[in-house]
Amino acid sequence: MDAGGRTLKVRHLKPSLVALLRNKPAAIVVDPQGGSPRSTPFSLVKLLLWLAEEWCANLFQDNKNIVLLCDRYYHDLLIDWKRYRYGGPLWVARLVGNLMPRPRLWILLDAPAEVFQARKQEVPAEETVRQRLAYLAFVRKQQRYIVVDASQSLDRVIAYVAKAIMENV
Repeated sequence: MDAGGRTLKVRHLKPSLVALLRNKPAAIVVDPQGGSPRSTPFSLVKLLLWLAEEWCANLFQDNKNIVLLCDRYYHDLLIDWKRYRYGGPLWVARLVGNLMPRPRLWILLDAPAEVFQARKQEVPAEETVRQRLAYLAFVRKQQRYIVVDASQSLDRVIAYVAKAIMENV
């Protein structure tokens, strides 16, 4: 994707310090909600590390010549806390979410729940419906966002997202 003369950087959600400490290679997740929640102290420490890491990246690493694409962001935890095995109070997670640096543009790839279920059955159909509605409600509260119809062809989705990014960088 042409990033308008800027460097394109892609980042996965996981805080790098946490990933480094775990020392595990990335694996395909087949049962994202299958693990039991972590302890409250562990969950809270992870949130604080995450917050510190995002602010350090925002203030010192990421600059105006970089277009940073994140396939997920912290706020995903607020909708799918089971995936992250979050064991702390949700009010703390929401508070930390309010303190996280905000993306310039939120992009939600949306499709009917049946389309998501046909592509991937990681969670039960009713959980897919719940998450889809929660993501739509969340993104519509953001200052700048687009909702992309992800039931279209991959080429059309990519073209639409690329155009939206270029118009907002």
